Formats: sequence, structure tokens, C-alpha cells
Amino acid sequence: MKDFKDKVAVITGGGSGIGQALACQLGEKGCHLALVDVNEAGMKETKKRLKGNKIKISMHVADVSNEKAMKALADDVIARHGQVNLLFNNAGITYAKSFEGHSLADWKKIIGINLWGVIYGCHFFLPYLKQQAGSAHIINLSSMVAFMGPPEQSSYTATKSAIKGFSESLWAEVHGEGVGVTVVHPGAIRTNIMDEAMKSAEDRDAFARTQAMVDKMAMPVEKAAKQILKAVRKDKMRVVIGPDAKLFESMKRAMPDQVHKMFLLMPS
Repeated sequence: MKDFKDKVAVITGGGSGIGQALACQLGEKGCHLALVDVNEAGMKETKKRLKGNKIKISMHVADVSNEKAMKALADDVIARHGQVNLLFNNAGITYAKSFEGHSLADWKKIIGINLWGVIYGCHFFLPYLKQQAGSAHIINLSSMVAFMGPPEQSSYTATKSAIKGFSESLWAEVHGEGVGVTVVHPGAIRTNIMDEAMKSAEDRDAFARTQAMVDKMAMPVEKAAKQILKAVRKDKMRVVIGPDAKLFESMKRAMPDQVHKMFLLMPS
């Protein structure tokens, strides 16, 4: 997809972070937007930032982990926009907990948002995307943890690894039918996901130190969004974003077993 003008993009998690940055950059390129989030105030802020752009923006309060809500979302977007060209499955959460510290409710929630949200998005929007074959693209947000799972991220790693494999398989099925698929592996990005994770942290002091370290190397959301859109224009199947993500991937390739020993040396 070389041009975003007059296309229609659905963006889950469109009220903050990478989703908001994607919306702003797409809107500036003349792309119409269907913003999806559980936080209506965040979507209103995104819309406010795009004031003056001659585009149609719809806001949809929806829980991506809810099957009925996602079916209704697809119907609503088509009713209001008439078509869909781009689907950004961006909404996601993480927990700062050991595996033993997770409750089954924690697992159900993170799998619901991170994985079922992607599956529902693809399931309900794919028929409409196929109608725009040759000018249609799915973008699924994975993570650098899909390359190498760190401690206290078992649920996040499980979901993001699943998104990696799912997206690669989906690409093999639909790319020949004119629907592009890009799986995105960001490293540390300056969003509020770490602030939200702090609420679940078992050891808040330790997590605060990790968060401070991540903040120092985190990439601005605007830069990440720009790289994602570049990958879509180039029809890339995957894109790794940030020096930390690229380092994670290269270390895992070079030392698939030994690299995990560094986690044993980290202070608890």
C-alpha cells in the first residue's frame, strides 16, 4: 500500500500510545479513522489532535476481548465508513508478575485482550478487507519478548509469541489474495503500558528500577509509528523496531540457550 489517502483504518488502542501516534500520522496523510478503545477520553484526545484534517473519524468504545463487541464493532465501522483497508490490532496489556504470582483470572484477561483481541479483529474484519484486495493490510502488534521471554513476563510473552506465529501463518494464507499482513516487534516504546503494569507488580521497587532503565532507552511513539507505516507501505511481513528489539533478536539467534543465563545474573 503506497498511499493512505482516502483509505479507512481501524485502530484498536487508538486512545493512547502507539495507537494514538498511528492515528495522528495516518490522519495527516488523509486516512479516515475508526478509533477503538475502552477509554473514550483517550479517543477524544486523539480526535482533538487531528482537528483541521479533512477526514472522517469515528470513535468506538469496545472491549477487544469480547466476541459480541468485536462483531458489533465490525458492523458499526462498515455502517459508518463503508469499507476497511487497514486493521491495526494494537490494544494490549502486560503484568509484572512471576508465573506463580499470576492468578488464572490474570491469564484469562491478558489472553483475552492480547490474543483473542487480535483473533476477533482478524476474524470479523477479514471479509471486508478482502473486498479491498490489493489495497488492504492487517497489522498485528507483537513484541521483542516473542524472541526471548524475560522473567515476570510469562503471560505477555505467551500472547506476543502466539501473535508472531499466528501472523506469519495468516500472511501465508491471505497475502496471495491481496491482503497484506505485517507483524510488529517493538522494543521499549514510550507509552503508558509500564505505568499500567506497575499496578500489578509483585515487587514495586524492583519494577520501578526496571521501568527507569526502560524509560532511558525507550523510543518515542511517533518514531515507532513512522516505522510501522513504512513497513506497511513496503508490504513487509515483519518489522523489528528499536535497537533493543534488534539486539534481543540477534542475541537469541547467536546464542539460543546461553543468552537466557543473563537473566539469572539480574538482581531480584
